Amino acid sequence: MVYGNATFLNTRNYSILYWSQMMKFTVITLWCQMNYADTARVKSVLKNCWFTPVETVEEADIVIFDTCSVRQKSEDKVTGKLKEIPLDKKVWITGCMIQHNMRNQKIMTGKKLPENLKTGNFWGVVLTKEPKIVGLTSEEVKNLKKSDKGELVGINHSFNPLFHNLSQKWKNIELFFRIDDTGFLPLMLQKLGYEVRYDRELTNEYSTIVPEGINSSMNAHNKTAYIPISTGCNQFCAYCIVPFARGLERWFPVEQIVKEAKIHLANGVKEIVLLGQIVNKHPDFLTIVKEVLKLEGLEWLRYTSPYPTYYSDELLALHETETKLCPHIHIPFQSGSNAVLKKMFRGYSAEQCYTFIDKIRSLKRPISITTDIILWFPWETEEDFQETLKLTEYARFDMIYMWIYSNRPGTFADRKYPDEIPYKVKHQRRSQLNDMLYRISDENNQLEVWVERTMIVNEITKDWDILGYTDNMKQIILKSSPKTANLEIWMLLPVRITKWMVFKLEGEPLL
Repeated sequence: MVYGNATFLNTRNYSILYWSQMMKFTVITLWCQMNYADTARVKSVLKNCWFTPVETVEEADIVIFDTCSVRQKSEDKVTGKLKEIPLDKKVWITGCMIQHNMRNQKIMTGKKLPENLKTGNFWGVVLTKEPKIVGLTSEEVKNLKKSDKGELVGINHSFNPLFHNLSQKWKNIELFFRIDDTGFLPLMLQKLGYEVRYDRELTNEYSTIVPEGINSSMNAHNKTAYIPISTGCNQFCAYCIVPFARGLERWFPVEQIVKEAKIHLANGVKEIVLLGQIVNKHPDFLTIVKEVLKLEGLEWLRYTSPYPTYYSDELLALHETETKLCPHIHIPFQSGSNAVLKKMFRGYSAEQCYTFIDKIRSLKRPISITTDIILWFPWETEEDFQETLKLTEYARFDMIYMWIYSNRPGTFADRKYPDEIPYKVKHQRRSQLNDMLYRISDENNQLEVWVERTMIVNEITKDWDILGYTDNMKQIILKSSPKTANLEIWMLLPVRITKWMVFKLEGEPLL
């Protein structure tokens, strides 16, 4: 029905059937593994609308940015990429950058709107629990009357300087939409004037979208699938934007996760990575791991990112006995200082970190450990930093992903913790940690020589060298030789390590 100038649609059992214009689209996915899982869902919905995915911007009619908001640098990356898109291409933007910036872009229907509200060249999206309005223009919002239920309606750039500025600078931006609203893309497209053929039930539950015929891999071999088992987070670490961008924690059902894994494996996937902000907090996580390990066609299983306080001894024991569960654990400790961990609201102590490391090292099967460290957190003292160095030496991390602390709007740290550490000090601390990591990596990799492992082929260079990574997540190169002549991208093959370098191994195939 029509209400004012806005179209109200009951979407619970509603489907659209229109002939498609066969529009071609490509997705530029920025940063994390979860984004690649999100991208797979966007692609799947659009394919079911009879849009055609292509690989390059040159081929595409529509360029979609799936964005990140973890650091300011991530958002700045988007504006840099927009400069590279020809103006004759339509641009859509989604992902965490949009989720985060839309979190407060809500008004009650009927609430008086600002006088400067103007119609833009794109549409907002529905934020209601049971959405009835999709793709309202600003002019339509002006004509809304207060409903009995008082639904919340998402508004576009009129309430958000970021969206407004982007759409004014790049006139080819057509749509901003939340990842959570991916299930309503068919209605948004109809509102934008596209002819849409969509014969599936619309959904306002992101978690129920299972990509079909779309791989979520971020690797060239396309034999890895990233499967989210949860989204959002309830931890509210002082520095973290995720709860504001992704919302509170939502767990996906076991049956759906296993179903998605089966679909990917049937399409030739060999490696599955289970994703969650705190992946091992899922109440059925152990069951999920066990069920996926049983699936035919699976070669490797990994998961990220776990939390030290949610690890069970039974889960660790699986790493010892299940050969398909990769001998690698990535766990973001963030700091080795109790004072810093407390300011971060991490919920565990440095002593608990040491205890957890001891448990991993006690396993009969050697496990490589990687971590995240936030450097230069506000008020981090030299003593605090030395505690992080101490933890690094004790854990013997194979890799550390070092992050420069970045204020994220809305977080506790942004509101309460001034960033007063001088740049010179930050640079010195980074150099110290890097030097230690280089030494430890060199020592760890030296122990890998003559060890037999399994690797996945990720790339074949123009010189016919074979690049990939091992089951314990170390980069490896096989120099071109008669033994490598018939190898192909995606292959899983046994190798023997013959040489070590910092952060890299060299080996030979065991064929």
